[in-house]
Amino acid sequence: MNNSQIEKKEDSRLSFPQQGELAQLIEAINAVEANEDWRKLKELFLNGIVDKLERQLRDEAGKKEVNLPNIYRLQGQIEWAKKYTNLKKISDDKRLELENLKKQTYEYPKDGAL
Repeated sequence: MNNSQIEKKEDSRLSFPQQGELAQLIEAINAVEANEDWRKLKELFLNGIVDKLERQLRDEAGKKEVNLPNIYRLQGQIEWAKKYTNLKKISDDKRLELENLKKQTYEYPKDGAL
């Protein structure tokens, strides 16, 4: 038995707890997203952060002497803010990760069982 076969068996054993954790994470994200308090927080605070950062980026880019580290920092902050304020996208990404993990588990069943 070569190392790749051993690794595949070990990976499939580890995937079952990972599947449970991902399923719990997806449920938790969906529950938070459905919460009215989350919607208020997003509307009143988080969406404003993205707007503020984009405004700062436009201001920085419009200067005569552009400070590239500031531009890059603001771009990163904007991407981070957009990513983590969209719970639906996070949930969809984690659901896809779970589906891929399940496919991997069934393609390479533990202990070589079919």
